[in-house]
Formats: sequence, C-alpha cells, structure tokens
Amino acid sequence: MEILAPAGNFEAFFAALEKGADAIYVGIKTFNARAYARNFTLEELALMIPYAHQLGRRVFVALNSLIKETEWKDLIEIIIALGQIKPDAIIIQDLGVFWLCKHRFPHLVLHASTLMACHNVIGVKKLANMGFKRIVLARELTLKEIENIKKSVSVELEVFVHGALCFSYSGLCLASSYLGGQSSLRGRCRQPCRFLYQWGEEKGYYLSCNDLCALELIPILKEMRIDAIKIEGRMKSAEYVATVVEAYRLVRDASPDESQAAIDYAKSLLSKVESRPLTTGFFLTVKPKNVLDPKHPGAFGVYLGRVLRKEGERIFFRPEAELKAGDRIRAQNEIFGKGIAWKVKNLEKIGELICLNAPTMVEPGYLLFRVVSAIPGLKKSDKKLKTKLNQMVKPIDFKISSSSKKRLQQWIYAQGIEIPKKRFKRIIWWIRHEEVNYFLNYKLPEGSIPILSLNFQTYPLILAHFKKLLKKHPSLTISLPPIILPHQLAFFEKAIKQLLDLGFKRWQLANIGHFELFPEKKGLIFSSDYTFNVANHLALRTLKNMGIHFLMLSLELDKNTIKTLVKYWNKHEIVINVYMRIPVWISRLSLKPFWRSNSLISPLGEKYYPLKRDEITYILPEIPISLKDYLKELKSFGIYQFCVDLRFLLKKEVEKIVTSKGVFLPKGYQFNYQRGLA
Repeated sequence: MEILAPAGNFEAFFAALEKGADAIYVGIKTFNARAYARNFTLEELALMIPYAHQLGRRVFVALNSLIKETEWKDLIEIIIALGQIKPDAIIIQDLGVFWLCKHRFPHLVLHASTLMACHNVIGVKKLANMGFKRIVLARELTLKEIENIKKSVSVELEVFVHGALCFSYSGLCLASSYLGGQSSLRGRCRQPCRFLYQWGEEKGYYLSCNDLCALELIPILKEMRIDAIKIEGRMKSAEYVATVVEAYRLVRDASPDESQAAIDYAKSLLSKVESRPLTTGFFLTVKPKNVLDPKHPGAFGVYLGRVLRKEGERIFFRPEAELKAGDRIRAQNEIFGKGIAWKVKNLEKIGELICLNAPTMVEPGYLLFRVVSAIPGLKKSDKKLKTKLNQMVKPIDFKISSSSKKRLQQWIYAQGIEIPKKRFKRIIWWIRHEEVNYFLNYKLPEGSIPILSLNFQTYPLILAHFKKLLKKHPSLTISLPPIILPHQLAFFEKAIKQLLDLGFKRWQLANIGHFELFPEKKGLIFSSDYTFNVANHLALRTLKNMGIHFLMLSLELDKNTIKTLVKYWNKHEIVINVYMRIPVWISRLSLKPFWRSNSLISPLGEKYYPLKRDEITYILPEIPISLKDYLKELKSFGIYQFCVDLRFLLKKEVEKIVTSKGVFLPKGYQFNYQRGLA
C-alpha cells in the first residue's frame, strides 16, 4: 500500500522522501487545485522526477484545475512538456484535459482526481473503462463502502487518510465561486465553510470540519489491499509533511503483532503537528458526530493568544502556550476563515508580552495559533535544496518548439464540430422541477422541455401517472441526482429500468458514473447537468462521444469563456442555466433541516438555507442566480436553449416565473457572468 505525500515546495519534497513516502504529488505553477501553494516550474519538475526515481519513489503531477476555453494556449506548453518529462502520473478532473491526454499523449498515466466526485462503484467502473489507472475516491465513503467497491473492480483505488476535510463533496462546491468568483475547482477556494455564521440567536463555525485522521484504520485499509493512502497538505509546511509521513509509514510497515505499539508511537508523533480536532470522518459511520464542531474556530493549531498591537512588521501578544523560533504559526481573522501562516524568525519577550515578526497583513485582534513545532535538523532553504538537486541529478531534457505548439493548437480546435448555418428562431426553455404534480397541473410555454427529478419521493408518483405525464409532455426528461449513495444504487437501477420499460426516453445525467446505469443507449436522448463542470469544447467532445445530445455548461462560467467556447461547438446542443437557486454546498453531513424559518447568516450578511433530500444536505443561497439581463447577449452568441430551475423555490414564485404564455425571469444574482471567473 503506497503512502502518497504532498509537497508544495522543495522543503516538503525532501522531507517527505526522507521520512519514507513512496510517492509525492506536486503541482506546477498553474492549472492545479492548490493555486495558492508555491508549486513548481517545469524545469524544477525535470530535476525532481529523476531524483525521486533514483530512490525508487514516484512523482505525480496534479493538473487538476478546471480549464476555461480561453486557456488552451497556456496549457499547451505545459502538456507538451509533461509529455516529455513523463511524470509517473498526472492527476486530472477536467474532461477536456482527459480528451487531450487520451488522444495526443496516451503514454501519460491518468489518475482521476477526487474533484471528479467519484463516490460509488459505478463511478469507479466508468472512469476505469475510460482509461484511468487510478481513481481517488470521495472522502465521504465508509470502510465498508470502500471494501465493496474494491471487491468489484481491478483499477487502483486511492483513499484520503489525513488532513483537511471539506463540508461539501469535492467537485460540487460552488460556495467560494458564488461569493467572489474564486473557484475551488480552479484551486482558488477562499474557504467560506470556515466562516463564523449566525444561526438563529447563536454564532458558530457550523460548516467547518475537523481534520481527518485514519491512523488507527491503516491496518484495515492495508488488509483490504487499497493501493494508496493519501495525505492532504500541499499548503502545509515541511515539518508537518515530515511528521505525518513518518507516523503513517510506521503504522503501514508494522507487523500485526507490532501494530498497536506502532499506532501509539505514531500518535505521539502527530501530537507535534497541531491541527484542528481530529476525526475519522465517514470511515466508521455514515452519520459521524465528530466531524463538525461549531464552537471550534475554523483555524487549526494550539491557541497562542490574540494580537494586541502591531508596529510595522512586528506584533505583540500575551502568550497562552509555548512558542519558539522556527515554529510555524497562523494568524486568523476570528470571523473569516482564511488565515495567514509564517515561520517565527525573531522572538523577544517584553514583560508579559511576546514580540515577533509577522506579515504586514496581520492586524490587531487576529487570533494566533501554533500550527507546527520546529523539527531540529530538517533541511530548510528551498534555494539550497534546488542547488543540491542540480548537483545530484541530470535534469530531464524537454523542448517546446513553436511548431509542436502550433500543431497541437490546430488539433485542439479541430476537435470542435461543424457549426450549422441554420439558427434557432425562438428560445427553447428547459423547465426543471422536482414535483410531479407541477407537470401534471400546469401548462408550460409551447415547445418547452420539462425536467423532472428522480428521487425516492417522486418515483411512486411518476409510476402512478406515467401515461398522463408522457401524453402531456412527450419530451419529459428525467434527471438523476449528482450524488447516489452506495446503498441507494439498487433503487436507482430498478427505477431506471422500470421507467425505460414504460417508455421514458430522455434522461439527464449528473455524474460520470451515471453512464453505467444505461448499458443500452440506443433510442435514448441524454443531456448533461451542470455538475459535469464543463468549461471548454474538449470537455464537450468527451461527453458527446459518450452519447450526450444536449450539453449543459458549468454554472461558474463568465461571458468571455462562453463566447469563446461556442465558436467551436454546435450551439444547438448547448444549454445555459439562466435562473436557479444553486446548491452552493452539497454534503453527506447533516445539519438541522429547515426552510425559510431560520437561516445561516455569513459575516457578509448573506443568508443560506439548508435542505435535506434523500440523505444529502443542500445549502442554498437566499438570492437565485439570474441572467435575465443577458439573454439578448447570449442569443447573439447563438445560444437559444435556456434552463429555468424551479426546484427550491416557493409555489408563488414559480407561478410568476413560468406561465403558459412564456417565461418571465426576475432579476437576481449574475454570479460570475460579468465579473469573470478566476
């Protein structure tokens, strides 16, 4: 069982190797899901890989950012270089990057990022059939669910065992993007789940998760023959990486007789690297009680005190725990989750106060935490370590010629499809709802395409009224939820088969695994949901090749990305969501469900409403997104198919928006359309 360690800089890279990691995953300067880490240049990567190989270790490159249509020129140089440097694998989430690698760089080994939200066996099977050698599973699986998946597949499985947890399923969180255009799918998450929220009369960190620690479960994962255990932390220090790797290596390598002693000693090691309170997450139960701790700040570490005053680049505080030069500390705004971390270089005791160096962004009132204690003897300087690498290994040669860039660029744009000259004369509305009675009792605008959610509540009603539904709405599309829990698969397999037999031909898929639910696709018409996170035409090409007829773009996209994308694709196949109360978080964790009676209020004053559906929590903003003011512009791009999502709206709101005479969109939040997507 491989121990896979993170490295966001050279210090962490060497530390992980010295402490026994079997493989290291790193990011390059752009297009990875940790944009705020130092990351590495291609030239540095060309040194690191041969050095790791000398030690019998491997290096994986995270190229797991969502790629906008406007970014192909920048990505081309990177992918050509990686094709020559040949890391042991690249970790990806974007279906466009998948298409590019599959057809032009087939020698590159692909790992499916956890951002692909692979949370059940059908997702694993589909990704394996696509050619991924390894799948990184969602963190929301129990040991039993992981074991059942492992018994059903031969592809490699990777499981997160240590580090930060997200409230939402990875790949389905839109919260950071919704707040300010900083997309978690592009490595720029501002961690709004770590904010201090108000809920009724109380305040708390209601969405802030404790840190994952599966140290005691490693013998079980080892017995299951899980291929790799992963440590989160490309933003973490070398001290943190070194200690955590050493702890997990001890337990992984221990014999059954030595296992408990190894676990006990490893725990003592982990006590040296402070963290949020630790939890086993979902490994032991589908309803964990120790993942959320509303009373604990979103920061992690040992509390040192509060900044009392600052003078230039020095801060003063009254210490409540030990601190020494070389320790790494973090300053945290008490209300907002994002913190500032740095290493203590100068420390002076002045009476009852401690004075030390600090970044200029740290302000009086910030909370201070010790996050890592200094480890004597650990190599420090990134610059010196890079020089050492140059002396020890010969870098891998790679060359990015202008002709190779030009040829690849031509191939990429040749993957678009011929644009028909005939244009739509009118808008086609896709009307989405989760209530069967709505489609039975209300008349939609002529030519509309209704989308009805399939879930445990709607299924009996669909069966009871299927003749009337199909007669009234021949184009009725049945949509699947983005999360189908492992124990729910049997229900959906049975429901889909029965509805197919009854004559339902149109289906909307929301996750890569859904393709496996339709072994026979002949005569069916498929559309894709926004949860496929499509931001470029190569991703459209992938879905089209899988059998998707109508392709829904990512909700996060800005107008320039949309405008550029549709230059290379049949606009008649593209659908844009123009009105929707979007779930900004989708989680397996439970919050008390309520609707309009109470709300989570962020420090910025936004209101959010948790809602429970089939064991999944959806957290919805008060204000829906609305592109009402941009319909004319979208039509000028050639797009005429627009989706209005009526789920999560009150009945009186629905009746005003959709009538038999047409669709009348209210104003709302424009999301990233005008401001851009970072």
